[in-house]
Amino acid sequence: MTYSTHSIVRPIAGRLALDFLNTANWTDDNQVLHEKIETTTDLDLWAQTLGLPNALHPSSVETIHTFRSNLRSAFLDPAQMENLNLDQYMRDLKGLPGSSTKSLRQQPLLGLIAISALSILSDARELTRVKKCPGTDCGWLFLDETKNARRKWCIMETCGNRAKASRSYARRKQTN
Repeated sequence: MTYSTHSIVRPIAGRLALDFLNTANWTDDNQVLHEKIETTTDLDLWAQTLGLPNALHPSSVETIHTFRSNLRSAFLDPAQMENLNLDQYMRDLKGLPGSSTKSLRQQPLLGLIAISALSILSDARELTRVKKCPGTDCGWLFLDETKNARRKWCIMETCGNRAKASRSYARRKQTN
């Protein structure tokens, strides 16, 4: 599946909140370089890919972008957590204790993302495994669940291969 921008939807992060943050590519100074959710249709596609086709979506793309930016700031700098009011997103969730999977998937999407984020941000062990991809113009966040915590790239097939090819090219250029 692809967004309206022709980017492929890739849920690789390991957690809903992190996959939400990866709906854009980021510069090193945390500015959006390439937006993937430009319309609510893009958000519908993303939610469907993550198994949440019936989740209730916010009415504006600006709400999505603002929430994503604030959430990303909290992941990159836990001191920013004070500025992130996750309660405002979770208060619209209904009937969570003992809810069925079907009813959970019909909750407000930003509330579900807020719960996922709170789960990560409140668990020191999990938070230490959140990594930022060092790939050029990527900046995606992912949960490193490898045994030795040595995962480096968001997706080896893209960012990892680009870095390897770049290093190989630089070595060949030096020897010539």
